[in-house]
Amino acid sequence: MAGTAPQPSPFLAVYAPTEWGLRDPAWQDMLQRVLPPGRQVAMRAVEASQPDDPVVALDAEFALGLFVEPAALDHLADRVLAAREAGRSATLIVAVQGRQLAGLGRWLQARAGKGRLVGLRLILARDTEDLLRQLPERMRHGVEDNLIRMPVSTEIEDSPHKNFFVFSPELQSLVGRIRAFARNGIARAYLLGGPGSGKTSLAYFYYLVRNKGRFVSVNLAAENTGDKAAVKSLLCGHVMGAFPGAGSRLGAFTHARDGVCFIDEAHGVTGSVMEVLMEALDNGQYMPFGASAKQPLDCALLFATNRTWASLQASVNIDEFTRLGAAVLEVPELQKREEDLIAVIATTLARLGGSCTTWTAPEGIDDAAWRRIRECRWHGNVRALVRVIEAAFVETAADGASPLIPATAIDDGIALWEPAQHHSHRLYAAA
Repeated sequence: MAGTAPQPSPFLAVYAPTEWGLRDPAWQDMLQRVLPPGRQVAMRAVEASQPDDPVVALDAEFALGLFVEPAALDHLADRVLAAREAGRSATLIVAVQGRQLAGLGRWLQARAGKGRLVGLRLILARDTEDLLRQLPERMRHGVEDNLIRMPVSTEIEDSPHKNFFVFSPELQSLVGRIRAFARNGIARAYLLGGPGSGKTSLAYFYYLVRNKGRFVSVNLAAENTGDKAAVKSLLCGHVMGAFPGAGSRLGAFTHARDGVCFIDEAHGVTGSVMEVLMEALDNGQYMPFGASAKQPLDCALLFATNRTWASLQASVNIDEFTRLGAAVLEVPELQKREEDLIAVIATTLARLGGSCTTWTAPEGIDDAAWRRIRECRWHGNVRALVRVIEAAFVETAADGASPLIPATAIDDGIALWEPAQHHSHRLYAAA
């Protein structure tokens, strides 16, 4: 009819199975209350097939998949991705229950493999009441992709790839800062984060954004022998005949060219290592062992450690310490990144379940198990969480008594791999 005002686009489009009672006025009223004032919500029921309403998915700023089986969310996720590519703000919030975690993991892995993991937020909730409590915080747009995909072995051709998930606002913010460093010529930085927090993946992301040269990783804990000549050869290289029987060798600085030299376990930058670095850090040049001419240091240097900043400052002479000249990037601990917790649990369950032949793989965790995980300190971050889920999965699948991993199995895994008290905890960074 002429003169009829157009209907405003909904702020939130909710897709849910019919059994969740989207038509219940009381539930709709509670949902409306958690939205910003004046914003509208639209409800769409989802049957077993994928959602097929193109209008709401494209027009809404946020879409919520409410306990929909993740395999049925592809069309909705693709529409959100298309809206982003068109320059509009759009985010898909995927809310799952504990029983759906392995399904979520399989879906995340599939989309990661296609490079289409963008514009997602995650919620793990018991029921709609629990969902409503968490929903307001999730209605914020992330600007970075949800994935850093990198080779398992960064310096080996045709290496298999692994996924590092970026869902939480804390990690999204850090990835944005790393991107800005790489784009604005910051060629020296210090990644500070606990063990297993993803420092290597974040360093590789810096390299991907920088888009120059090679990525060369040096683990000082594994490769520093305390012999100055060996360290100099490792970092700076050596010429033929530098010592009896020596052929020429490209050091890490030369091999990286104008790319990135990633120096991991950098709390080992002491003694002979520091002596070798001083010249390069001070003057931007280095001398291969046995050479007669210096070479320019063209690569970016990223240092990483799991030690606290106070521990680093106490480990070396302050004059040497300040010569590192690095801006600091702090990796937030996994305990503070609930959405990344969900992604790691989901993909770990999916991976383990895919290998089962005679066992019935648990498809998720129960509510008490999720509470245990959220309450854990996770000094070991992602690495420790994966070990705990693996241990709990084996215990549950071998027993065969439950389709969900119970809290007792998580407790047993934590006792093995993430004990609350350990002498090393005081050393680790708390970002």
